[in-house]
Amino acid sequence: MKYLGRNPMSDGKLHIVLCGGVPLPVKYKSLHASHIHKFHCNPNFKEDRMNIGLPHLVKQVNCYFPPRIKDLLEIAGYIYAADRMTKRGQPIQLEYHSWSRKFHFYIKVRDHKFWQSKHVKESLSKLLTFTTGDLSYDFTFVKGGKDVGQTSLFDDPKIKLEKKENTSIALFSGGLDSLSGALELLNTTDNNLILVSHHSNNFAVTQIQKNIYDLLSTDYPGRIQRFPFTCSLSGERAVEETQRSRIFLYTSIAFSLMTLAEEKTINVFENGMTSINFPKRQDMMNARSSRTTHPQTISLLEKFFNYCTDETIRVVQPFFVLTKSDVVEKIRKYGKLNYLNSTITCTKTFNISKKTTPATHCGVCSQCIDRRFATIATGLEDFDAIYDVDILKDRIVDDEGYTHLCDYISMAKNFSEMSAMQFPYNMLNELSELVDYIPGSSNTEKIHMIYQLTQKHSNNVLSALKKIRQEEDLFKPKMERTIYSFLDDRVYLRPPVERLIERILAKLYLSIPLAFERNKPTHENILNDQINALLQADHPEYEREFPAIKFAFSKTIPDHSFRDFNLLIEAKLLKKTSSRASFTDQIAADIIKYGETNILFIIYDPERKIVDDEGFKKDFIKYCNCYIQILR
Repeated sequence: MKYLGRNPMSDGKLHIVLCGGVPLPVKYKSLHASHIHKFHCNPNFKEDRMNIGLPHLVKQVNCYFPPRIKDLLEIAGYIYAADRMTKRGQPIQLEYHSWSRKFHFYIKVRDHKFWQSKHVKESLSKLLTFTTGDLSYDFTFVKGGKDVGQTSLFDDPKIKLEKKENTSIALFSGGLDSLSGALELLNTTDNNLILVSHHSNNFAVTQIQKNIYDLLSTDYPGRIQRFPFTCSLSGERAVEETQRSRIFLYTSIAFSLMTLAEEKTINVFENGMTSINFPKRQDMMNARSSRTTHPQTISLLEKFFNYCTDETIRVVQPFFVLTKSDVVEKIRKYGKLNYLNSTITCTKTFNISKKTTPATHCGVCSQCIDRRFATIATGLEDFDAIYDVDILKDRIVDDEGYTHLCDYISMAKNFSEMSAMQFPYNMLNELSELVDYIPGSSNTEKIHMIYQLTQKHSNNVLSALKKIRQEEDLFKPKMERTIYSFLDDRVYLRPPVERLIERILAKLYLSIPLAFERNKPTHENILNDQINALLQADHPEYEREFPAIKFAFSKTIPDHSFRDFNLLIEAKLLKKTSSRASFTDQIAADIIKYGETNILFIIYDPERKIVDDEGFKKDFIKYCNCYIQILR
């Protein structure tokens, strides 16, 4: 990394990661301690903050792991640990510049000449930057990597692996897709199967993976071997749960087992809609759309691994043309519905150990909603997992979950309304990252394949919604925030910004009058302080007095903002001495200054100077991006 005279300490996004005992370079001595991370695979090392197991896989009696492969597994472990221990920002902070980080890793390696080569470092950096959505990954590899007094780390006699003919390797997370993929290989080929898993500190997920493996081993005796790889943080809780680098760790483990498989192919079983992960809102930046199994990620992984070996390695996605419903149908097809409720799909698995209920899924994260709709669409909801919030029965009180549900249905609706001719133009940005990395004889053929996938997904969602409608108990009174009221009100047809405004106003409408019941605010700052306190608690994407917006030769700053929704909020206080004419002029001036940005005016009018609320609003709300709420 070259700084060309620029002080590296001035970059607030830069994180230095020292691995295997590499000392801190002098130029970073003044860097804040929170931006310096130290990891070591030796459990006796005092600054160790991770547990990493690099088992030496045994072929018959003696199986050799080359130094380069040992390095690779350590590097993947260090990257995963740093990813988990470096906070990105707020969970809903979508902007690329706010959410992304810069890393410079210093790592001791055994095969120093290989890792220091320019094309290897560039390939690794490009892979990780795209996959994680971070700004940059730089590497300085240092001589001196070694097995630090841990004979059992690479030569554990308990771990034995027989090389068998016709062996396939597949990633195995314990989810629906990886289970369905394993069943597909076992039922359509005579191949033996090596399943690659990752173990972290989450005992519940580890147990779920083991339970499914036990079921498979019982039903397909002698054909399956599973190799869990331990890489976890020790001593402290991870601060970042997105885990975008996990796919590199997973596939690195699988790559290390390639010498034991006749077919040099890593199978990544993930349905196409999840892999592409179309932004569910147009304002959602790609930095926040997970690219874990995106086709470009898969292509970059394949390219990098082929640098690491003289053999030709393939990383493939056999389920790319399938939806989640298709994946569930395969489990039915192979007669393994009893496996279904043993799988784990939830993105909030870190909460499982805290649960006092038998629920394994939260029910309101994006993956839980996708899973629930898939099982409903296929008529298999009775075989599904247990959810903390069952969208067929419970109120959806969690705002984030409610938004996930809105966005999920809204996206399916939008796809259903696109013709084959409109699709390439409407999805140009997403397709530009896809078409070069998926199989097909022409771009037209590839785009049509993706279009067909979106239409199949939309039909699955619509089928599930029709079945949900039939489940409604008409003898029970309606309740707010249920899937049924959600469908009645067609909430998913409203723009996301309007849904956000509705949630904001529901809170302020009651809270502001109560807060100032005895003492009316004497200044707008007091009103803004109260609004700030109310919004900050429940809306992590919220910011006060940001951003500065250029207007003519000056800059103007809104009172409050939700940048990921392109929403600004201006609070206005109407006092006894306020002139209605000047007050109206202020609002008009703000509308002009902020241009096409969505703007919400919160007007606190305790003196009732505005006599006709609707008449007052009428002249302003004709601007399509203007919203007004009057509070008293």
